[in-house]
Amino acid sequence: MASTLFYVLCLFIVDVANTMDQDDIAKLSASNLQFSIDFYKTLIADPATENIMFSPVSITAAMAVVHLGAKGQTAKQIEEVFGFNRLEGKFHSTFGELHDQMFNKVQNSTKKISKDSSNLEDDKKQILSDSINVKKTLFDSTAENDTIESPFHQRFDPDKMIDIFEFFVSGDPPSITITSSNRVFANKHVEVLEDYQKALKVYGAQVDLLDFANNPQKSVESINNWISEATESEIPAMLTTDSLNRDTQLVIANALSFRADWHFRFSEENTKPKDFYVTQHKVVKTPFMFREGEFRYGFIEDISLQILELPYANKKYSMYVLLPENFDLKKVEANLNPDNLTRWISQISNTDVEVTIPKFILEESLDLVQVLPKLGVTDLFDGEKADLSGQAKTDIPLFVDQILTKTSFEMNERGSMVTSAVMVGMDYGIPFSYKQFLADHPFLWAIRHQQTGLVLFMGRIQRPDGDLTNHDEF
Repeated sequence: MASTLFYVLCLFIVDVANTMDQDDIAKLSASNLQFSIDFYKTLIADPATENIMFSPVSITAAMAVVHLGAKGQTAKQIEEVFGFNRLEGKFHSTFGELHDQMFNKVQNSTKKISKDSSNLEDDKKQILSDSINVKKTLFDSTAENDTIESPFHQRFDPDKMIDIFEFFVSGDPPSITITSSNRVFANKHVEVLEDYQKALKVYGAQVDLLDFANNPQKSVESINNWISEATESEIPAMLTTDSLNRDTQLVIANALSFRADWHFRFSEENTKPKDFYVTQHKVVKTPFMFREGEFRYGFIEDISLQILELPYANKKYSMYVLLPENFDLKKVEANLNPDNLTRWISQISNTDVEVTIPKFILEESLDLVQVLPKLGVTDLFDGEKADLSGQAKTDIPLFVDQILTKTSFEMNERGSMVTSAVMVGMDYGIPFSYKQFLADHPFLWAIRHQQTGLVLFMGRIQRPDGDLTNHDEF
């Protein structure tokens, strides 16, 4: 039987125009959040699952390209699981426009600062004004005065202010880069429908013709080269020669890539190895980053949950870390739904916090053929029921036999870098009490676009890399 393969890749950033219908964006965001949580809960249903990482936006983009050519019950199942039906026929136009505005952009959090010494004093004033958001600051760095207070009761460490200034003068301001690419690779002997090719333009996608049947190796090389280029070599290859066969007719790929610096970076000098408690009695030694300052933070009493927001450059994206107080991540997961998550996040506010959080690198591969049917997408994978007749004209009906995802995530002092492939604040030296946010046991995390509320990545840290040791041995 003929088959359709899907692969999705990732890395990202955004600024959405106010011309878009805000009601449509709200519906799109609600669909995205519901799918994110449904998908997460499906993954954790397997008791063997430890770390989790996936990109709801990347998976949705790939499935949107599929949906453009799906009909009947096949299309309806995709619409229900991914929430396309909430937008009443406007999903593709809304998601396509948002996709175009959000991705393939680079933004710095500040202008590049002149290195001309004659301008340093003016630049210093500008940085203090833009970065700290005060109208006036008393700046006294005498040794006997560790902290100062402005007439607006803003407290600063002068030495740290100078560090920030020098950081910006260095010409390396924090930035975010986000890209998303879509491509359809088709068997050159298959007639891809003209209407489908036109519809793909809403996602900036095009069709590349390859000879899957007679030259599978060259076809694999072409697809892998596209993947490597789309992820800036972070995912150099995803397919092997045996990934394609004579029955393969289409390969649909989305590549989403996200590189983001923290709004204010962690200092590498403060990174130290600590125990991460996989359970109350089993630990893994792993490097932890430390920073203290003002963050948006909250404590949800009814489930003993700490929530911390870590903003990226420009504060357009943030990572939210959900840390159970008593190792009870299962209780948090059991209570996780769109209404609760929205309510929890709404309760966070500016708070002085000491943040201790592990730096880590994750890599996750998933076969969505094993996951999506559990959510209700079934006909797409059934050669007898799948209706993809809106994609191509073939003698044998198309169906999907693989949807592969590969995601890599690195979080360090500078920020985060995420690549995913689916084939289908600062305030030091202040002498007052800080909240403690010590992420030394399993936690849930998500990266969200602030303006739209879209969840770009979601996951769980259950066990960092390293040898598992009994706590008693230390």
